[in-house]
Amino acid sequence: MLSAHPSRDRGSIDWPDRVRGRGFVSKALALTGRRSERQGDEVSGRTIAGWYFRKGAGPAVRGTLRAVTLGAVRWPFFMGKRTKILYARQLHVGRAVQIGFDSYLNAFSEEGVHLAANVTLREHAWVQCSSHPSDPGVGLWIGQDTYIGPYSVIGVGGPIRIGRACQFGAHVTLIAENHAVADGTVSAEQVTRQGIVINDGCWLGHGVTILDGVTLGEGCVVGAASVVTHSFAPGSRIAGSPARNLDGPREG
Repeated sequence: MLSAHPSRDRGSIDWPDRVRGRGFVSKALALTGRRSERQGDEVSGRTIAGWYFRKGAGPAVRGTLRAVTLGAVRWPFFMGKRTKILYARQLHVGRAVQIGFDSYLNAFSEEGVHLAANVTLREHAWVQCSSHPSDPGVGLWIGQDTYIGPYSVIGVGGPIRIGRACQFGAHVTLIAENHAVADGTVSAEQVTRQGIVINDGCWLGHGVTILDGVTLGEGCVVGAASVVTHSFAPGSRIAGSPARNLDGPREG
C-alpha cells in the first residue's frame, strides 16, 4: 500500500461571505501568499480566524525579525519557535516560505539554500549542508509549493534539487553523500557526492530514504518506508527496500 502526505487543495479559499469572519480570513491569507484547504460551513469564522492567528502570527513576527539576516527574502517569511539557522546569508527564501518549530538549518555551502515560494518545511526539520568549514556541500534547491513533512532529514553533500509541487510525508531522509569503500573497508574520510534530483510532482510516503545518486522522474510515487538506491523513470510507482517498480521495469 502506497502512502504519502494527503493532498492539499492549492486553489483559493471558497468560504461563503455570509459566514461572519471568513471573508476577512480569506483576504488576509491571500495577502500573505499562504493558501489553505476549503473549510466546511460547520466551522465558525471565529474558530478559523483563531486557528490561523495562533499558527501564523508568532511565526510571521519571528520570520520578519530574522529576515534581515538572510541572503534574500520575500515577505512574509514564517519561522517557528526555537528554529536555528546557521550561515543565514546563504539562505534565500521566496514568498510565504514556512519553517516549522525546532528545526535546524545549516546553510553553509558552495551555492546556498534556495526555497521557492510557498515551500513548507514542517517542524523538527534537519538540513545540513556542511559538517566542517573545509568541506562545504554544493547546495539545496526546493521548488514552489513543495511540502516536506515533520522530522525530515536532508544531508547536502552533493547538490539536492527538489521540484515543484512535491509532497513528502514525515521522517523522509535525503542523503547526497556516500562513504568510499576500498578493499572491503569503509573510509571515514573519503566520500562520493553525486547528488539527488526529485522532479516535479513526486510523492514520498512516511519514512522514505533517498540515497546519493538517485534521480526520480516527474510524478513518481514512493511507498512508505522505502529505501531508494537507484533512479526511476517519470510516473513510476515504487516501494520496498531496496525500492523496486511496482508496475514493471521502468527504471531510469
